[in-house]
Amino acid sequence: MTNIDIDFAKNWAATRTSDLAAHRELYAGEEDFAIETRMVDDHLGDTVTTTEEFNEELAQYVNKDTENGLGVQSLTVTEAFPGNGHILIHWDYAVEGAATFRGIAVEGKTLTSKGSTFLQFNDAGKIVLESTILNENPIFQQLGLPIITPHYWEEGFDPASLTAA
Repeated sequence: MTNIDIDFAKNWAATRTSDLAAHRELYAGEEDFAIETRMVDDHLGDTVTTTEEFNEELAQYVNKDTENGLGVQSLTVTEAFPGNGHILIHWDYAVEGAATFRGIAVEGKTLTSKGSTFLQFNDAGKIVLESTILNENPIFQQLGLPIITPHYWEEGFDPASLTAA
């Protein structure tokens, strides 16, 4: 297997937003890989396993057309934890110049958050499994939605504080 390290993680993140063909080359062959970036609890119709699905699903991240209303997106790797045939990547996410985010008007804001990706590799060093999560709650908060993010771990936290009096 090839050397899977932070440099690989940075290349994965860079190609995700710049070159879909180069990004596809990081993955195993048709139906030998799976990407779960949507509803991972329901595997019917929401797991990417073919090149056609790959191109359709991941095209939204590629900054080839800034007139598409999606803005310019970036993934900046902050940490990478390689293991035996896998890697966990933590990254910062930003989108600038988007018209909307999940249907909500952005109003010129640059939106930021954090995400994580777990990648598993075959013996040839190609990705066979990807599981990605973007924490969208901070983005929704930046857009003015009343998202509550309680700190359950803090001493004295009262769960009753989350319910209406």
